[in-house]
Amino acid sequence: MFDKFNEIFAEIQQPRSRFQLEKFVLGQHPTKEMQFYQTCIELQDLIYKYKLAKITLEKQQLKIDRLRSTKDELDELEAQEIELGLQQTLFAMKGAEREINDLIEIFNSFEHKFTRAEIEAAQPDYWKARLTNNAKAMLMGNVSVNPAHIESMQQAGILDEFILEVQESKKELGL
Repeated sequence: MFDKFNEIFAEIQQPRSRFQLEKFVLGQHPTKEMQFYQTCIELQDLIYKYKLAKITLEKQQLKIDRLRSTKDELDELEAQEIELGLQQTLFAMKGAEREINDLIEIFNSFEHKFTRAEIEAAQPDYWKARLTNNAKAMLMGNVSVNPAHIESMQQAGILDEFILEVQESKKELGL
């Protein structure tokens, strides 16, 4: 009765679209170094989970085989329950494969593969851009920059520069 939906369910699987990955997961980072870093972390995590899911499939199939070998009715029902779980796992794995493929394409699109040292060296520029962009977004949203964010900007050594930039913008706008 419900089997006709399985093909559709398999077809739509992918937790995050390519657009989400590019614009929100990676796009939240204003520097190429951190975008590369985030791509690697996402890829590492998904590959690990995918490999773990494959092992789970094998273990669950062994459980099913053992349960069915008993020829017991309750064991058969338990085997059927496990099979339903396997079906859900296979759907999730299909989506993970798509996401992994997108992340591999994104990874390959980086002309330069950054080292840990390069990522670390780019941290001051990254945090300056990220904290400044966040503060500007708060101001554009007609709210004040929260104290914790101001403290972070001060700790990063960019608060004074930001204050001057805001003052200049206000002068230009006649405020």
